[in-house]
Amino acid sequence: MTTVTYSIYDSTGNLVDAFDDHDVAVAALTAIVTAEPDAADDVFLVAQDDQGHMVGDTICGSSLVAA
Repeated sequence: MTTVTYSIYDSTGNLVDAFDDHDVAVAALTAIVTAEPDAADDVFLVAQDDQGHMVGDTICGSSLVAA
């Protein structure tokens, strides 16, 4: 079975946090951009399998900001 890790990074490549659950990771990213809307362009979420390969789509913090 493949393990997927969901990681939030900032624009400089620093790991902000990592999760093993997609929904929890998206909720955390949403909380970051809700608390700090100016940081929305600077954070993103990626998913990696247990070999470090990217899987799925990157979620940019700016895509979660309410219009």
